[in-house]
Amino acid sequence: MTAPPGDRRRVAVIGAGWAGCTAALELARRGLAVTVYEQARMPGGRARRVLLDGVPVDNGQHLLLGAYGECLRAIAQVHGADAGAPALLRLPLALQPWGRQPGAVRLTAWRAPAPWHLAGALVGARGLRLGARYALAASLLRLRRDPAAIPATATVADWFRDLPRAAFDGIVAPLCVAALNTLPEEASARVFAKVLDTALGGSRADSDFLVPTTDLSSLLPEPALRQVAAQGGELRLGAAAQVTASAADGVTVEVEGHSEIFSDVVVAVGPHQLAQALGARPADLPGCRAALAMAGAFAYEPIVTVYLGFRAPVAMTAPVMRLDDRPGQWLFDRHGGSSTTWPAGTATMLAVVISAHGAHQRMEREALAVAVEAQLRRLEPGLPAVTWARVITERRATYACTPGLARPAPGRLAPGIHLAGDYTDAEFPATLEAAVRSGRAAAVGVLEARAAADVRSA
Repeated sequence: MTAPPGDRRRVAVIGAGWAGCTAALELARRGLAVTVYEQARMPGGRARRVLLDGVPVDNGQHLLLGAYGECLRAIAQVHGADAGAPALLRLPLALQPWGRQPGAVRLTAWRAPAPWHLAGALVGARGLRLGARYALAASLLRLRRDPAAIPATATVADWFRDLPRAAFDGIVAPLCVAALNTLPEEASARVFAKVLDTALGGSRADSDFLVPTTDLSSLLPEPALRQVAAQGGELRLGAAAQVTASAADGVTVEVEGHSEIFSDVVVAVGPHQLAQALGARPADLPGCRAALAMAGAFAYEPIVTVYLGFRAPVAMTAPVMRLDDRPGQWLFDRHGGSSTTWPAGTATMLAVVISAHGAHQRMEREALAVAVEAQLRRLEPGLPAVTWARVITERRATYACTPGLARPAPGRLAPGIHLAGDYTDAEFPATLEAAVRSGRAAAVGVLEARAAADVRSA
């Protein structure tokens, strides 16, 4: 179907990740006819459900923060006002080691108003000497009071270089890797400071960990797209779309050899897919050319998730716990999944996450699964037998969040062409919060451009 020029209600969104789904829903709610194109068969982009041997799991385990306001608002919108509790499990900020880790740092925020919840966490911390706790508190206060003092070229390791090693290795490094998916020696201190200030500088609830109790596609992309369809929109899965022209009478999108014309297009693909989504003519427009140049300079970081099923229950005192980084970093209890979908004889499903690059990338999947199982048995002897083991690697899970990295801004690239994606958010690293924020920003850009065009034609 080819829409005639001048059909100003039609808007396309290329990419059904969290940014694209957010943009599509915002536009559909404003009365626009939205068509969403997604080349994969499952919406969600780099945070989606996958099937392994018929078992539904995520392509990577994600942890949200209570301060991720835009993301939480979007989830509440698609699930209903009172659906936040079943969709997300809220936990106080905690670093709790799993199994036998003598000397490991243990820290849990108190259930008290800010800033006493963090003061209590430091007072009650285990595995840190009193001097290290004071030094950590002083470093965090200095970071919050004068974030502008952080040099643009500083890494997290640079900024915290005077911190006692126990505090750095036990608290700062794991939080940095979890938040930025980049090693502290390479990660931007300024971006890390923004995450810490957002999570620790507000209310007590802002520092909470939020663990999805459902798969990631069900958490936001699928219900968002159902609402888009209910508003008269359309979802085309398995359809690779490319913008081929931008003109005064609309933007041309080519899909499977056919061209369609829309008044506006939101390009919400990953940065490594941007060149594919923009054809030769649009790519030569100044705004598109600049965005492509910035995206072309990105390096990428992986996230590896090892899923292990066990024949009997495995005790965990919290749904998210720290490992000793040899090689697994975090352990998640996949209690939210339905045991009816697990492999036969499986009573417990655990997910072990390894973020950023490292020696584990040189291991074959089977060898890595064996190494992670050995790690868990070393930390907790007597574990039940493993019934199922699978490894998922998202090779370009995020861009490497390095100091001074230039990123394109969300919104208008060229007439009728708008950009969204977690890599376009100026403040946050590549997180679900950044994706949702960028999707909203792109939708606002579309609406503002249309309003300006209406004024000019009046």
